[in-house]
Amino acid sequence: MFAEHQTYAARGPESAVRRIETSVVPVGAAAHQQSQNLIAFWEKHRGNGRLLGRANLPCRETAPLLPSIFVLERIDRDGEDWRLRLVGTHLTHWLDFDPTGLSISGFYHPAHVAHNAGVYRMVTEEHRVHVTHGRLYGVDRDFLQLEFVHLPMEGSGPDDILLLGCISIFENRPQL
Repeated sequence: MFAEHQTYAARGPESAVRRIETSVVPVGAAAHQQSQNLIAFWEKHRGNGRLLGRANLPCRETAPLLPSIFVLERIDRDGEDWRLRLVGTHLTHWLDFDPTGLSISGFYHPAHVAHNAGVYRMVTEEHRVHVTHGRLYGVDRDFLQLEFVHLPMEGSGPDDILLLGCISIFENRPQL
């Protein structure tokens, strides 16, 4: 159930490590159309007490969303660390690197790992939507105003819960 993973430090020299910092605030609902579309898809494909399944994700209906989504999986029993299982091409483009396969302990600045892991645990354990607005620092894109959506998603079965996420970029929007 828990993924084998390689930490960021194991993938390259320390000078290549980018540490991302998050500055976000929870909001009541998604405001960006892309985020709303992902949530609508998620709600449409759950039922009978089950969540959206991983197998439902790659389809024509989600094709416009796929470049901006990411999937995380728990890599330890307590949910203290998570692995980026999938990162969309739009996200890798504006990050200027592909963090797919990295653990959050290797991707985020150490001061931000526990908080983000706590959000991921909450979403996957409580099976609820979590939406935030804010920015990412450490990727030379801190001027971007972002909306983050976190959703629980079934992996290989109902006991394997992944985190499905989306990052939407606001354009020409006043400060959040």
